[in-house]
Amino acid sequence: MKINNTQKEFDIGWVIGFIESEGVFTTNTIKIRRKTKSGIKNYRYRNPAFYLVSRDRSALEIVKGVLKVGKIDRHGTIFHLGVRRKDECFRLVKFLEGRLKSSLRAQQFEQWQNLVLEWKSRVRGEGVEAGVEKLGGSQAF
Repeated sequence: MKINNTQKEFDIGWVIGFIESEGVFTTNTIKIRRKTKSGIKNYRYRNPAFYLVSRDRSALEIVKGVLKVGKIDRHGTIFHLGVRRKDECFRLVKFLEGRLKSSLRAQQFEQWQNLVLEWKSRVRGEGVEAGVEKLGGSQAF
């Protein structure tokens, strides 16, 4: 039993280190056009997203197995683990909270975490075109 716990602690430490070195806390801009009674409305949402990039797919599979989040995609010779679903972003926040060692990464994570928490409380229809200017485009932290 002790060996299993030691292995799990090692995996968690390795995953956190890999996230600190290769992870990207960012946002995706989602554009939706809806027909309503008052006409066509354009919605723009800025949703938090996290990406982990590697040339080695097996490393990303380990991370996915430990965190139980994300989807692995291939772009040429590069693989990336993308976490974009709301529930998975919440799970990632819980996992990483207080665990990042780099002060820069911890600051980037804190900004991203605030966006995740805002996303949780966002009301449907809040991103209607009147608010588009203040939301801006996609940005990495």
